[in-house]
Amino acid sequence: RQQQEKLQFTGRLITMGEMASTLAHELNQPLSAIASYSTACLNMIEHGDVRPPELKEPLSKMNVQARRAGTIIRRVHEFVRRSEPKRVSCSLDDIVEEAAGLIEADARKRDIRIVSVLAGNLPPVLADRAMIEQVLLNLIRNGMDAMATCPPERRRLLIETGADAEGVQVAVRDAGDGIPPDVAEKLFSPFFTTKPDGMGMGLNICRSIVELHRGRLWFESAGEYGTVFILKLPADD
Repeated sequence: RQQQEKLQFTGRLITMGEMASTLAHELNQPLSAIASYSTACLNMIEHGDVRPPELKEPLSKMNVQARRAGTIIRRVHEFVRRSEPKRVSCSLDDIVEEAAGLIEADARKRDIRIVSVLAGNLPPVLADRAMIEQVLLNLIRNGMDAMATCPPERRRLLIETGADAEGVQVAVRDAGDGIPPDVAEKLFSPFFTTKPDGMGMGLNICRSIVELHRGRLWFESAGEYGTVFILKLPADD
């Protein structure tokens, strides 16, 4: 169990390492805006012709950008921090929003549109938020990878939540070319990967995390294009 926990933590660090350049770019935008607004305020003060109300707008914009940067840092910190698995009653919709927010910059960089359709008022699940977020990030990034060679109009990733008698679920649907049968049968195997620089641990770790939560993780064909991965967890009664 300790080795499994270490492996899951390593998986989180690998995910963040792969996203580092995108996150750095995303942080640079609000920081540049703050520098620009603060310079404008200082110039107004130095010229001595400023009135307090005139400072309100640039200071308000600085505040918004600072909060934006803080949100990005908080999401990264909560995702990678080392801690014992801690299951709490939580909303799967909230976890989806956090994961989508964390990967939003990467999606924009790849010209991929992420659409979240959240059911709302779902039964809570008993889960370690960071672990389930790790699973979702892996599924979302895999879906984006699957659409790397698609025409721009097809680059749409759909994330849907819902519930039925068996539990609460989230489905991640890409519009790629699908998974060939010979790959499908080995997809969750340790060290199997179709990526040139992949370690082959992503989906194996994901399934281990989901099973640790007494849930299921599987995939289905999404029709003409793509694949849908479905993560289902028991509701917290």
